[in-house]
Amino acid sequence: MYSIYDYAFNGLLYVNNVMRPRHKRLSQLMIYSTTLCQSKCKHCNIWQKRPVEHLSLDDIQQIMQSQCVTQRTTVGLEGGEFILHPQADEIMKWFRTNYPNYTLLSNCLAPRRVIDAVRRFRHSDRKTAYE
Repeated sequence: MYSIYDYAFNGLLYVNNVMRPRHKRLSQLMIYSTTLCQSKCKHCNIWQKRPVEHLSLDDIQQIMQSQCVTQRTTVGLEGGEFILHPQADEIMKWFRTNYPNYTLLSNCLAPRRVIDAVRRFRHSDRKTAYE
């Protein structure tokens, strides 16, 4: 849930990005880390993409070093289906340690894997609905 502070911050961020185009900051960053997906949605067709492509952990770390990404930037990990990424555990472990302001987006067709990942890689200050 967003607070009034979040709306005010995003408004100031927008003004900064318009007034200072060389010093832009992102409020959100969505990382499409894989094209692998088991959903077979008719409106998306990402699951049909061949060959399957994955962003490596090194690629993601490079993206996160960008000047426009700050500690307040909310990062969404998605794909296809992020949890099917071959390095999903390593990536989530890195985010938990180095950048805990992230969100896992899932179609939840593999609920056990998603729940296990959330339990293992949640930020230590946060509780999940499953506890």
